[in-house]
Amino acid sequence: MIKKLRNRRKKNNRIRYFFFAIIIFYLLIKFLPMLVSSSNETSIAKYGNVQIVDRLDCYIIRNENLVKSNMEGEIKYFVQDGQRVEKGYKVAEIYRNSVDDITRKKLEVIKERIENIKQNENNLFQSDIQKIDGEINKIISEIKQYKQIGNLSKIEQLKKELNSKLEKKRIIVGDKSFAGKNLKALKVEQEVLEEKINNSISLVKSPEAGIISYNIDGYETILTPRNMATIKLENLKNIHTEITDLRVNKVIFNQPLFKIVDNNVWYIISWVDDAALENYKTGKIVTFKFPYREVKGKIYKIIKNKNDNMIIFQLDQYVENFFSLRNINLDVVVVNYEGLKIHKDSVIEKEGIKGVYVLDINRYAIFKPIKIIGYDDDYVIIQSNVFYKKDGENIKRVKTVKLYDEIVRNASKVKEGQMIY
Repeated sequence: MIKKLRNRRKKNNRIRYFFFAIIIFYLLIKFLPMLVSSSNETSIAKYGNVQIVDRLDCYIIRNENLVKSNMEGEIKYFVQDGQRVEKGYKVAEIYRNSVDDITRKKLEVIKERIENIKQNENNLFQSDIQKIDGEINKIISEIKQYKQIGNLSKIEQLKKELNSKLEKKRIIVGDKSFAGKNLKALKVEQEVLEEKINNSISLVKSPEAGIISYNIDGYETILTPRNMATIKLENLKNIHTEITDLRVNKVIFNQPLFKIVDNNVWYIISWVDDAALENYKTGKIVTFKFPYREVKGKIYKIIKNKNDNMIIFQLDQYVENFFSLRNINLDVVVVNYEGLKIHKDSVIEKEGIKGVYVLDINRYAIFKPIKIIGYDDDYVIIQSNVFYKKDGENIKRVKTVKLYDEIVRNASKVKEGQMIY
């Protein structure tokens, strides 16, 4: 009996050990990957951009037309500095001789009297005029009737009556009237005064459309689009601009009055070394970060020289006070890559193919190839979802990283298939 009990206990123990071993084995399978996994930083793939920004010493080049005085005298301005005007717009008046206020006021009074006479002369004898006009119309009607029956003698008589009525009307309201005589004399006097004033005033008009500026720095005829390609950097470094305000009370002949600046197209020139030159291509659009706003510009021309390469940019957007700037340091965005943005340390190379480790649903590291669009010191911009690459004579479609994929950082320390937690 005792022997049977011992055998039964041994059998139960063996069953117990067997189930315990199965549990241990299951736990090992379940948690072994975690035992060999590593704790590694990850990041989420999101859309972003990477910019390459150069700090450039920029020189402003403009089409500027300097307008000078054609006579001597006192000057009066009608346009504010920085105001845009059309061609032929009155900018200033120069008074050769001082035209006294009495002359100006007298002209104003004469103009008012002429206007009053014109308005009132028809109202002065309105009833008489209406009566005469009725008689004139009646005579004209009778003349037409007698023409139809051929009564020439009656027509001659009616014509004399018509001339008499017309003469009477001229006496009342025409050039023979009191008002008519006064009007003629006033117009003669008006012409005399206007000629006197006009001979003493010179109108200064804008020769073309653009922005009026009264501030000059002396380089308006030196730094021009016509000769900007020949300008040397060492010469520009010696520029010391001094702004002169041209607004005065009196001017002499040939004195600069203002300049008109073309705001439709203007230029910036700068220089870059050979290391930075690879980011500059003719026709490429870049962004200038001015103090008040950002504007786009196009690379108009590149003049290469050993480690001293001139870049000419063309701009067509308005910038506050650009017409008075000559030299300014600006941040220029020369490259702007856009796409999925990932850390640079996530990129590895496997069998000659660049890629990253993306975590699957079980957090295993899976290698995915990538197509790099651009990069800087810290980040890489890559194509999202799919990209295409040439495989012999065929074009191969390659699946790559998607938006919000979890990507392993410091990928060189990770192996494919490794669990990351």
